Amino acid sequence: MKYFIFFLLSAGLALGEGIPEATNKVVVVNSLAQTNDLEAAEAVESMTVKENEASTKETQVAEAEEVAEIARQAEVREEEQPVKNVDPWGAFAPPADSKFDWLQLTSGEWLKGDFKVMYDFTVEFDSDEMGLHTFDFDDVKQVRTRAMKSVFLEGENDPRDTSVLRGVLVIEGDQVTLIRSEHEVSIPREKVISIAGGKQRERDYWSGMASIGLNMRGGNTETVDATVIANLKRRTAQTRFNTDYLANYSKTKKVDTAENQRLSGYFDWFFTGRFYWQVLDLEYYRDPFSNIGGQYSVSTGVGYDLMRTSRTEWTINTGLGRQTLRFESVQPGDSPSSDSFFFTAGTKFDYELTDDIDLLYDYSMRLLNTENGEYTHHMLGTISFDVLGDLDLDFSIIWDHISKPTPLNAAGIITTPEQDDYQLIVSLAYDF
Repeated sequence: MKYFIFFLLSAGLALGEGIPEATNKVVVVNSLAQTNDLEAAEAVESMTVKENEASTKETQVAEAEEVAEIARQAEVREEEQPVKNVDPWGAFAPPADSKFDWLQLTSGEWLKGDFKVMYDFTVEFDSDEMGLHTFDFDDVKQVRTRAMKSVFLEGENDPRDTSVLRGVLVIEGDQVTLIRSEHEVSIPREKVISIAGGKQRERDYWSGMASIGLNMRGGNTETVDATVIANLKRRTAQTRFNTDYLANYSKTKKVDTAENQRLSGYFDWFFTGRFYWQVLDLEYYRDPFSNIGGQYSVSTGVGYDLMRTSRTEWTINTGLGRQTLRFESVQPGDSPSSDSFFFTAGTKFDYELTDDIDLLYDYSMRLLNTENGEYTHHMLGTISFDVLGDLDLDFSIIWDHISKPTPLNAAGIITTPEQDDYQLIVSLAYDF
């Protein structure tokens, strides 16, 4: 567990992160980064932000003043609108609001609360009364935010020509509008890759999950089995940080029969809506029963999202790295550790089968030298059922493989660990 805490602290430290009435409306029809329309260029320039741009107290105060002025001008325009004989429910729109964000579903229902993030075509919306809910982006009809949001956009003609714009967000059907200073920038909804919520506060970028499985038996067979799974994410409009922790412990009649833990994390930078650079991938793994006293690895590579919809995410990645393996025990005269460069590749498939059932398949492999196992892989398959609110019931299968395991020297007795380890885990998970 100490490795988990140290890793999270290190990773977190390594990641750094007054509107008058909008009078000129600009429709961006070509590249957001390059345009011959001076008015459009000025509008985009006024909203463009740099990734991880610092948010000082001064900028937060200025943004708050700008947002308040936008709300005041909206109220004035609403009062000036003539009264029409229309269906009040069909024409309903939330009033200017400085306390809540508003979201309307395609069913016509309105929610008020906090628009947190839109990522992987999934919107996270937090209501004070109903808690945190997720919606498919396709099921969201309108959004009106009380504060500024950072929107990651894909260029019209070249998907590599991406931009991050910041402003008060309004979504109406197929149109996304950002309001800031003297401009409005309108973008087709299909060009929106992600939306980062919050007021550029660090805590708004983080989310996670923790689960635990426990099995205890007494009498003729005394066993204790425990599994801990944790995940922590940091997501902005253009970057993604993810870390996973998995630990298993098993004891039968006071004799340890399993004790392993795996801590991994990576940081991705998206060049386009689908292509990304996995800047850094770190992993720590320990399994004494497989003669792995400590395994440390670092790698870098690239990845591509083959499929990204509101219900399906399928990504592949590949890269190169270096691994250091410290053995639990070796035969006399053998080296207690070994280093190896490796080639790695993997895929992750996440599918929302129904509103209450999710499927996940995560696979990664490595090609190394013989001393480090020659070929290894880690596979995780999970089916998750929504139980109550943020509580899920998970069924997971884990398969770890080492083609060339190093013989274990236990009190002079030489044994070769099995190539394959399998686990079936039932656990309760909490999302936060």
